[in-house]
Amino acid sequence: MSRKANHYLYGSISWVFLTACLNVSAEQTEMQRLYDFDEKVHYKQTQIDTNNYHLEIQSDDYPHFKNQSVFLLRHANRLCRDNPFMLKVTEGVQEYERFPTKPRAYQPPLSVFVQCEIPAEKTSKK
Repeated sequence: MSRKANHYLYGSISWVFLTACLNVSAEQTEMQRLYDFDEKVHYKQTQIDTNNYHLEIQSDDYPHFKNQSVFLLRHANRLCRDNPFMLKVTEGVQEYERFPTKPRAYQPPLSVFVQCEIPAEKTSKK
């Protein structure tokens, strides 16, 4: 192969890798469908910006709601890397009926905004 052909080939390969990397970073802000194996929870996660997330935890039955709640606290702590966080629940908190007398109506997913607090030492360095 000639030197010009090699240059063209390597340039093309570099361009493909660069565009692949750009596509990966663009997908991080899109909604992701995920599953937590520990709590057996299906959820959707959207990263709004560096410190803000939207979680949508799929509803199931009464006992499973407890798993969803535990998952929410643990996952928010993980997202915020053990920093303090705030949760804003916008929809999906299920009412508890000890002895339900009729079939349960459709329950919307548990929809939550997670806001991670920035540690004081990081903000004071700026």
